Amino acid sequence: MKKTTYIQFKVPKSKHNSQPDGVVKRNIKKAIIGIVSSIIPKANPDFDHKIDFVEDWLVELDNETGIPEREIGMDKDGRIIVKMPFKKNYGYWTDNNLLLDDFKESFSTSEISRDSFENYWSLFGKTEDFETELTEFKTQSTGADGGHIYILAKVDFKGQKREIVIFFTDKSDERKIKDLKKVKIRGKIVDEGIDQSLALFETKLLNE
Repeated sequence: MKKTTYIQFKVPKSKHNSQPDGVVKRNIKKAIIGIVSSIIPKANPDFDHKIDFVEDWLVELDNETGIPEREIGMDKDGRIIVKMPFKKNYGYWTDNNLLLDDFKESFSTSEISRDSFENYWSLFGKTEDFETELTEFKTQSTGADGGHIYILAKVDFKGQKREIVIFFTDKSDERKIKDLKKVKIRGKIVDEGIDQSLALFETKLLNE
């Protein structure tokens, strides 16, 4: 199997730097500030208007060459808004000159697992926004990653009563739901078919 590395990093903020820019920094500026913005609409017609809203990038890179191969962009709420290469969209980082070592040197990167990247990749296109209010639900817990709390419930979805499993983005929301009798939530719903439970990812608690 081809060996790859998966990294995650936040979009860097502009900082004043009195020293001359090197090759890497010039490439970063070109990518982030958009010096070549006249090219981007042709390269990424579906996502050009969304790139400025990306807060976190997940990038797959080839270990041997260091070249970016796939990328996922998330907004400040953790929603997947960019996935490239995809259809007629060639890519943002995949169409840049940065390599694996450049990313590690220039950004505060952290490695993520292949499974995590693939899960996010597969979610795009299968999800849709879903918001609901629940008064009847059960909370369950798992020991993974220090323990997570999730919700089991039934919701009306496209004219049918369906079971749903709800996973929260923030642990602070998980802690709050234990003491609530009613929850208002919004997330990305995934429907794998009538024989499967619905799943709600990237869920936010909207209770005031």
